[in-house]
Amino acid sequence: MTMDKRQHVLPDLEQTMLDWSRDAAEIAHSYFLKTGPLQFKYAKEAVTEADREIEKTIASRIANEFPDDAVYGEEYGHRPSGAAEAQPGEEGETPLRAPAGRVWHIDPIDGTLNFALGLPNFCTSIALMDGETILAACVYAPLHHESFTATLGEGCRRNGEPCRVSDRATVSEAVVSAQLQKGGRYVQNAALLQAILLESMKMRRLGTIALEMAYLAAGRYDALIAGRGRPVQLYDVAAGILLVREAGGRVTDHRGQPWIPYATDLVASNGGCHDELIELIGRHDGATGQDR
Repeated sequence: MTMDKRQHVLPDLEQTMLDWSRDAAEIAHSYFLKTGPLQFKYAKEAVTEADREIEKTIASRIANEFPDDAVYGEEYGHRPSGAAEAQPGEEGETPLRAPAGRVWHIDPIDGTLNFALGLPNFCTSIALMDGETILAACVYAPLHHESFTATLGEGCRRNGEPCRVSDRATVSEAVVSAQLQKGGRYVQNAALLQAILLESMKMRRLGTIALEMAYLAAGRYDALIAGRGRPVQLYDVAAGILLVREAGGRVTDHRGQPWIPYATDLVASNGGCHDELIELIGRHDGATGQDR
């Protein structure tokens, strides 16, 4: 029996999302190592039929079980409650704030390029938000049979067991995960990236922010930096943010201000090394813009 199937009692929303994620895992397994030539959509983002099939499957579950809730997914965008099936399209204009009401944010395969290349680091990410409040989260890694779930105010769980962030208290001790997009702060400022690389203990880059934030929540990483140069989509980060917070960690922007939906930069940590990391970013950051 795989670890995630042990009989733990999860809060209802977490169990529901985990059930959906296991359905998604079956689809992912059926396509893994069989995706064919690489396909790309906007901004050279990889996409596979598995992404589309998983998102449609989860959206269908939501429509059946929570018909009054809306859905926002990476492949099909926003579907109001009761909307007809959407069609894949280009990434639209990003709103300035999270929509009102309950919305499920779905990344059917976070780390699609890894998945398409036959690399094992990818996951399905699901988060439920009400306005700007993240209520519940699930990140599931199919090949590892590993789940990370959280409900607001009820802690974070790995495979049903409580988990916490690490207790390493300095940047020099920290293993830092890096999300490096070409238009983002850390690629545009080589001195800043070099400073973090030299002053941290180690850096890692897996190419799947939801899974890396789950690993931070479980104490495997100590911090994460992400800078896109454009607003970060909620389907990428909402689940991971709640996991980190409920595991005792901290999430802000690059200036140390509370993270708000659609900010361009995100810094997450175990809390212990956070202020030092923010100070390090500020000391080496030449950007002066008023980006969110």
